[in-house]
Amino acid sequence: MTFNPRIPNAYGYHPSLAPGIIFVIVFTISASIHLYQSLRQTIHNRRLWWLWLFFIGASLECLGWIARTVTNPCPYSLTLFKMQLSVLISAPAFTQAGLYVILWAYVQVLGRHTSPVPPKLYLITILCLDVICLSLQAIGGGLAGAAFSKRTDTQPGTTTMVVGIVTQLVSTCVFAVLLSVVFFRGWSAIRAERLMLLAAATLLSVACMIIRGVYRSIELLQGWRGELITDEKYVVALEGSMMFVAVAVFNAFSPGVLLAGTRVCTAVAGGGMMEESEISEVAPIRKSPEAISG
Repeated sequence: MTFNPRIPNAYGYHPSLAPGIIFVIVFTISASIHLYQSLRQTIHNRRLWWLWLFFIGASLECLGWIARTVTNPCPYSLTLFKMQLSVLISAPAFTQAGLYVILWAYVQVLGRHTSPVPPKLYLITILCLDVICLSLQAIGGGLAGAAFSKRTDTQPGTTTMVVGIVTQLVSTCVFAVLLSVVFFRGWSAIRAERLMLLAAATLLSVACMIIRGVYRSIELLQGWRGELITDEKYVVALEGSMMFVAVAVFNAFSPGVLLAGTRVCTAVAGGGMMEESEISEVAPIRKSPEAISG
């Protein structure tokens, strides 16, 4: 069945072909680069396993946009609509998990004194919260999609999704504050270790995640026939574009490569030297010739 403007569909509009093709291509390229980077770096250091989170995030984004693109000829498939919705809503959780580990890695390199809370405690807590948010969004999406197809009340599923997305947005904002504190306290060491590029990439990715989270939260709060969800330009600008920048920035500035160049640095406020074993948990250390000869 081809698109008929007189017949309503789940999107509330006719999904354009061009944006779908563009995002499928760019996310495929990003996922392919992340695959190469993850394989290359984890072969040398298995403790860099967390780089695969960015590959999973980019791959799911690609899958979601494929589902949107193939509905262009016939946007009445509820199965594909539910697929693209659930995938695009849940995919950022994996990219966000990668960001959490980057902050943990930063604290290992810069020193425990830079973090206001114990790194392992924050990492375990926030990752568990991420899993809960992901589960709520998936369950809510399934309930809302089933209700929509049966023409019953979608509010229970929508509310579940909103709770998951808003909670994830709040955790992202808390993470951004913690990230800012660590960067502020350890800025001199970041400059000494030449980690400014990774710091800038991380801040940019977090900013895009927050913008996307605000958009999705307002979108679902408006309902399935609200202004945001029924206008394609918003999903292109505030979902696809934001998530592409958030994922692709780490293609250009690979965390594994940049962290691999770090040296053991003196704790500015802690007084004393970090042990090599602490930093080797997240990245191999490249010693200076003086240290080797010594």
